[in-house]
Amino acid sequence: MPFDNIATITDLCVPDALNFDVIVESKAKLHQNSAIKYADNDYTVMDQWGNAFQNCSDKYKPILYREPIEIVKEALILAGLEYEPCTMKWNWSASKGQMSLHITFPQILITPQVGDTVAFRVVIYNSYDGRAVLQQLVEAVRLICTNGMTTASQRYNTRRKHTTNIDLNRESVKMQLGLDSFYESEARYQKWTRTPVLTSRVEGLFKKTLTKKEGGKFPYTVKTLDDLMLDWNRTSANMGRNVWSAYNVATAWASHAPTSSFIETKRRERNTKVASMLNSDHWLELEES
Repeated sequence: MPFDNIATITDLCVPDALNFDVIVESKAKLHQNSAIKYADNDYTVMDQWGNAFQNCSDKYKPILYREPIEIVKEALILAGLEYEPCTMKWNWSASKGQMSLHITFPQILITPQVGDTVAFRVVIYNSYDGRAVLQQLVEAVRLICTNGMTTASQRYNTRRKHTTNIDLNRESVKMQLGLDSFYESEARYQKWTRTPVLTSRVEGLFKKTLTKKEGGKFPYTVKTLDDLMLDWNRTSANMGRNVWSAYNVATAWASHAPTSSFIETKRRERNTKVASMLNSDHWLELEES
C-alpha cells in the first residue's frame, strides 16, 4: 500500500491525524441500558469519538500512536543526535485502528560507495484492533531508490504488547545500539561493493533462502525466483555483479512488497526472510567469496 501521507518536518512532532486518545471501557457500563448483559471483564477499545476497535480485557493498555514518536525523539536527544529536519511517511486507518510510520533522517548518513548514500530510518507499527503489537525498529534506507535496508542484527527492534509500559531509558539505550549498528554497517557495505560474485551463485543463494519452500515440483517458488533474478540482471548491469547488488535485490524485494495492510504485514514477513538470509551460511559463503 503506497503511503498516503508524506511530510518533511523541522520538528519530530506527532501528525495531527495520529494525535488522538484511546480508552478502554467496560461494555457493561457502555450498554447499561441494553437488554444484553455483558460480563464484568468484557471491555472494548475505543477512540475519543466513540469508535470501537476490538474487544479486550481490563488488562489491555493502549499505547497511543503519539507515544512511540515522542520516545524516538527523546531517545535521539539523549543519544546527542541532531535529527532535524526529517521526513515522515505514514498510513493509518481510522476504522481499523492500524498505523505504520517511517521516519527518515537525511542528515544521519553513511556512504557505501561514491554517489550511493544511505540514511538512518526508524519504522513504527502500532494497532488498536489486536492485529499487531507495537513494533519499533531501526533500518537504513538507500536514498537513490528508497529500499529499506534490513540488517542481519536488528539491535533496535522493540516489540511491546498492549499490556506493558514503555521504559524510555531502556528504549534510548536500544536506539543508541541501533545507531551504532547503522554506522558500523558502512564498512561492511563498502566491502560488499568490492566483492564480485557470479550470477549462478546469486541464483543459488535465492533458491536456498528467499524462495525456499517445502513440497511441490521444485524446492523453491519459481515465480519469486524469476522476479528476483530479473531484478538482479537489471541491478548488476547498473551497479556491477557484486555482493552489494545481491543485497539490494533482496531488500528491494522486501521493501516493495505488495500489501493492502496498514501495518505492512507482507513487507515485515519479507524483511524477516531477508534477515534470515543474511544470517545464513549461504550468505556468509557469498560474502567471503
